[in-house]
Amino acid sequence: MSKRRKKQLNVRAVIGASLATLMLTLAFLASNWSQFTGLNLLEDIEVQGAMIIPADEYRESLVPILGTPIVDVDTRDMSLLLESHPFVHTARVSKLYPNRVIVEIMERDPVALLNMEPILYIDNEGVVMPDLGDVGEEIIPIMSGFNTARELYPIGHQTVSQKVLESVKLIAYIIEYFPHIYDNLSEVTLNSNDEFVLILANYPTKVILGTERFYEKIQILNSFAETLPENKGLHHFTILDLRYNRQIIARERV
Repeated sequence: MSKRRKKQLNVRAVIGASLATLMLTLAFLASNWSQFTGLNLLEDIEVQGAMIIPADEYRESLVPILGTPIVDVDTRDMSLLLESHPFVHTARVSKLYPNRVIVEIMERDPVALLNMEPILYIDNEGVVMPDLGDVGEEIIPIMSGFNTARELYPIGHQTVSQKVLESVKLIAYIIEYFPHIYDNLSEVTLNSNDEFVLILANYPTKVILGTERFYEKIQILNSFAETLPENKGLHHFTILDLRYNRQIIARERV
């Protein structure tokens, strides 16, 4: 290789190294300038998706990180902190440069009220929630007749009561496949024989399910309702007993 060719390569290498150094220096200076002027310090936390708990309550738990350089903000830690709240199912945190964070909350949706003192709520996964926010304004069924020992209902965690979990699974099934029955559901209770009983809101009507094959019996109940004349509904009966094999014993309202 000629000396001239080697000289050209050396010049290019020097220029390349100089440009790289210049870019790194500019980036370093820009970062320092941003920190000096406060341009990249976290100033705003926007909370989206809060329906039950006020957004300000979620934001309040994150106030200590305000003023932190946004590059140092750990979004995973923020998500875990928010998800420790009993009403938060999931939380996604994203940075919006230069100085904002967006928090997307998915709250737990209570499907029933536990008849205790103080009252508690429970979602379709059996997670227990305290009486907070706007939950009390929703019309949801009451669960009664279950063991009320407080240790069975750890706040923010799944209940350890197997009977309550069975009831929650039944309610979740009704919500998914027969929402019109859920809309008319006033109470889910256990009778003295540990049998599941649904109380429909209209008039009311007692639906005795027994101790097994709940999903099948809900299907039978729905089919029975569909066979009734237009001017006659489930509310025309005081008791609908489904404890027997594939049949309903109905007592009409007098």
